Amino acid sequence: MSTPLIHTQIDRRDGEDVWFRFTLSQLPASPWKLHFCLARHIDPQSVEGGSLARQSGSYKVLVPDEGVSELRFCCRNTPIKRYSDLPQGFFLSLTDEGAQAQLQPVVQTGQDLGLPPSPAVTPDLPEVEPANGIVPQPAHLRLPEGNFRLAERAHVSGPVSLAPLLAHFNELTGLALTQDHDAEIHLVEAPLTPEGYELTITPEEIRIRAAGEAGWRHGLVTLAQWALQHGESLPCLEVEDAPRFGFRGIFLDCARHFHSIATLKRLLKQMSLYKFNRFHWHLTDDEGWRLEIKAFPQLTEVAAWRGHGLAVGPQLSGGPEPYGGYYTQSEVHELVAYGAGLGIAIIPEIDIPGHCHAAIKALPELLREEADSSRYLSVQYFDDNVLNPALPGTYRFLEAVIDEVCALFPGTQVHMGGDEVPTGVWTDSPACQQLMAEQGYSDCRELQGHLLRHCQQYLAARGKQMLGWEEILHGDKVSRDATIFAWTSFQAGLDAASAGYPVVMAPAQSLYLDLAWSPDIHEPGLYWAGTLNLEQVYRCDPAPVDFHANDNILGVLSPLWSELVTSRDRLDYMLFPRMLATAEVAWSDPARKAWDHFAARLPGQLQILDQLQVRYRVPQR
Repeated sequence: MSTPLIHTQIDRRDGEDVWFRFTLSQLPASPWKLHFCLARHIDPQSVEGGSLARQSGSYKVLVPDEGVSELRFCCRNTPIKRYSDLPQGFFLSLTDEGAQAQLQPVVQTGQDLGLPPSPAVTPDLPEVEPANGIVPQPAHLRLPEGNFRLAERAHVSGPVSLAPLLAHFNELTGLALTQDHDAEIHLVEAPLTPEGYELTITPEEIRIRAAGEAGWRHGLVTLAQWALQHGESLPCLEVEDAPRFGFRGIFLDCARHFHSIATLKRLLKQMSLYKFNRFHWHLTDDEGWRLEIKAFPQLTEVAAWRGHGLAVGPQLSGGPEPYGGYYTQSEVHELVAYGAGLGIAIIPEIDIPGHCHAAIKALPELLREEADSSRYLSVQYFDDNVLNPALPGTYRFLEAVIDEVCALFPGTQVHMGGDEVPTGVWTDSPACQQLMAEQGYSDCRELQGHLLRHCQQYLAARGKQMLGWEEILHGDKVSRDATIFAWTSFQAGLDAASAGYPVVMAPAQSLYLDLAWSPDIHEPGLYWAGTLNLEQVYRCDPAPVDFHANDNILGVLSPLWSELVTSRDRLDYMLFPRMLATAEVAWSDPARKAWDHFAARLPGQLQILDQLQVRYRVPQR
């Protein structure tokens, strides 16, 4: 049997209405259906040469008319501007009468985006001479004359056991420092701010002064960068430093595509080198549930996997084979402990009430109301992805999940999502309408606030603070103990801070690392909030100096959503070196920041990334 072939092209654009043409060859004699993934909504009435049998999220199924080998359809009101937008994961299901469907892969012979080649892209970096330096930029740095010879097995003295700090330093550098009273490196207690430190390198010794472990860790990380750039002969150095913000975070979506514990440990190690102290772990979404919950094994037996014939169909990268994975509770304990050893707190996210397609598919008897005839479509094209705030099963589910999450994560913060609940949800749910009447609610959005208020109170009773995306304010039910993560714009964060909420700034236009680096049609990434180059990240200022509620801005978060992040190499490419720019946004005083100076320091940092085998995107000069 020959392998079916497909050529995909965009052959017409009417504004932002985009017409696709699929041309197939070497087709089987048996009746067939074409399965694929496309993160756009197909207009069912537009299909030519067949019909649309299914679309759920990015998963589509087309059924051809008899004898047809060419299919056309339109995606309306949606831009398609780069190759990473195009369909993928093609396969056929063969439907012989009375036989079980057979699956057959389809090989792509070509893709035509229907756009001219991209114009030359502006260089990423200015023409500057490379310079010694640390990222993030310290508050004060001097380079006196002289050098210190750092032996591979140097000794370190300190007032307490330094084993965790030295283990961290040794892992970063490959050295083997040990603690000893007779030492060349001294960690000294000093009355500085909790995360502040002073690092002095003279020809005779290295001295790090700090109030405690956090400051000593930052001093050792600065020393590690210096050692990775200069080897055993370290130029003398004087640094006085402290962070601008207490919250310096990186976010990774592990629901859309699964990333192993080994990959996450590698990321935490990279984060620690640039003084990040929060890892926001996105564990659940429409396309997958990644956290073992012992009360509901269905979440990992069913919701952690997607593929043809499964409760959750193929999504995103597609293909018929089962795809997925989950983190066992023992793996979670392992990662939490590893992060703590690097000074990084891990914040779990359980995204509700939207983004719950996988969970609902796993627990329909608990989470669905049969009489609910509400019609809606989420931003990611799901029509069945929102929890019902009026069902007892919803609360049984959430309370069991929260109980286990609180036991797994010793930190004080749990993120409950709250974003992108679509219009039209709950309007035709008898249970929701009854709840609204009982509570005197006039707007369905109040139901979201009702549910999130319950979660906030349930978490508080267990000693945890609720965090959420800016939409947790919808319905006006959440108290000001909740921290708001502002993602749609800077203004959303400023508004929340002005209203008295603590805020973490994560504006997509400046800090979303899943955005494409440039307008080049070959550059992978999303672009709904524009493209995002290194300089744009660097110039982000999350707290304008004249803003009256700056005390409510806790810090910054750079998210990497993983719709297109299918491998470790792609993870590196999207993160680096933009993550270094985020580090400086989060740590450094704006008065000490200068784009040209960052660009001059970058070559030394890229040498470090080379040593760590990071497959970063090479900046163009």
